[in-house]
Amino acid sequence: MIMRFKLILALFFFPSLSFAQKKQTFHKGFDAWESNNLLQLSLAYLDTTAGNRFIDYLPSYRFLYRSKSIGLDNAYDLWVRTDSTIVITLRGTTADSRSLLADFYCAMVPAKGKLVLGKNDTFEYNLAKDDRAAVHAGFLLGFGFLSRDIGPKIDSLYQRGFHNYLVAGHSQGGALCYYVSAWMMHLKDIGKYPLLAIKTYSSASPKMANTYFVYDYDSRTRSEWTYSIINTADVVPEMPPTTQQIEQDMNTPNPLMALYQRMDGLPFLKRILLKRAFNKMRKGSQKASLAYQKYLGGYTEKIIQKAMPEIDLPSTVNTTYFQRPGVPVTLQTNPEYDQHFKINDGPYFHHGLNAYQFLLEYYYPEAFQ
Repeated sequence: MIMRFKLILALFFFPSLSFAQKKQTFHKGFDAWESNNLLQLSLAYLDTTAGNRFIDYLPSYRFLYRSKSIGLDNAYDLWVRTDSTIVITLRGTTADSRSLLADFYCAMVPAKGKLVLGKNDTFEYNLAKDDRAAVHAGFLLGFGFLSRDIGPKIDSLYQRGFHNYLVAGHSQGGALCYYVSAWMMHLKDIGKYPLLAIKTYSSASPKMANTYFVYDYDSRTRSEWTYSIINTADVVPEMPPTTQQIEQDMNTPNPLMALYQRMDGLPFLKRILLKRAFNKMRKGSQKASLAYQKYLGGYTEKIIQKAMPEIDLPSTVNTTYFQRPGVPVTLQTNPEYDQHFKINDGPYFHHGLNAYQFLLEYYYPEAFQ
């Protein structure tokens, strides 16, 4: 597979090759046409007839490499655009039970630490500067396996002068985008790839981290380099279930806890009634969060470890306050959409790539002219 990648890369430099001409450049800011192209590249995962060649699949993009199934049935493609921008597209959820386990393993673990992927294989990762940052454990595990294959490819491409990267994915692939781009930003920060430039398009992504990861990530991209594209009828971006705990998931000093302490100065009856009401709210969110951690964290982890006994993740963080970074690109459904997608045949009906492409063209018609 490595030899095949090198061969394709060598062919790319062969001067007789030509691309379909449509002027595109690597730039900051949301670009609806670029976003649509990346959705189209994600559709390549559904094409089983191309034999992983994808010749003339999409004007201005040439296929370089497809990984085999890795870890929790993850995979990624590499493409190169006419302006020498490398595109990394990450496959979404599949019907494989391992892929579904990644979705439902909803514990949170620190955004930097060590991940044991197998015997003599420990992956040291750093996805955020803030020590409070935490990420979805199932997606972290999938990313960890992917990094073992993506890393050498990025290194090879970077050494050949490819410094601009688009990272894209849909569904679970959209969640993995954030891990890959955060990791690449860290590699840039430590000086391994100082000229690296990364732009991310995440579509239909579930929530994948806590508030402090989102703050850290968005601070680094400055609202210019990462976009979270959402169809308002899609249920997946609303998952996993999330609960904010008053003490665990808020900055200090915390005005709500300060208010609770001030209740001590109230008359007896008022103090008892208000503290009782406050504790019901506080303990209710704690109870819900612990239930999520137990069933979508601990139980699912046991299933994964039974299937993959050599893996070992960092200790979990006591939070289920899931969020998602990136500038929101909200695609509101409308009567035209409802007419076009009127056969609602399941909970993921509005999750498909075609639904997102329809809404992109509806709201950004000038980009498609």
